[in-house]
Amino acid sequence: MVMREGGPRAATLKNIAGKAGVTEPAIFRHFDGVDGLFESLFTVVELFYEEFQTYYKADGLIGLDRLEDAYFRIIAALKDNEDFCYLVVHPDGIFRQYPKLRDRLAEIKKRDKQSVMDCMKEARSKGQLLAGTDIESAAYSLVGSALLILQSWVAGASESDPLKDCKKVWNSIRGCIGNPDSVKAPKPAAKATKTKK
Repeated sequence: MVMREGGPRAATLKNIAGKAGVTEPAIFRHFDGVDGLFESLFTVVELFYEEFQTYYKADGLIGLDRLEDAYFRIIAALKDNEDFCYLVVHPDGIFRQYPKLRDRLAEIKKRDKQSVMDCMKEARSKGQLLAGTDIESAAYSLVGSALLILQSWVAGASESDPLKDCKKVWNSIRGCIGNPDSVKAPKPAAKATKTKK
């Protein structure tokens, strides 16, 4: 991906066409120029975040267990899609020239933050957190750490596995805020699928 290799300013028609192996006019046949291309890229970011929202709704899990499940599934999805991971972890720099996209991005971030906070509030109400835990600080620590790990990984500055690194962060944060007397919920059983004979 042109932007992952050269940053958002590298996303010129010439560079995009060259990387894609097509002519610049071919891009105009599929997109409304660079602006249309950025709109399409933003749609991909929205699709990722819509998928992430479903992760926060895992059946049979509550509070920290639900957040843990969502957190690991989000990191795994981004690890499996390195080029799109770049878009998700660097959206401000990529879309800052587009006021409508910036506004939509702010709404996406607000919704994602609310999902994390809902998990933390539920964890508090179910006794999964130590008394006095500042849930907003804990949430920022978790999300901020993951963002830094993923940004370093997509920049090629880290050869390590972002999922393993994020699991270390999760375990550290949970160890600091989690009530040791709280029982961790078992993972929900995988749904059986019918096989055709």
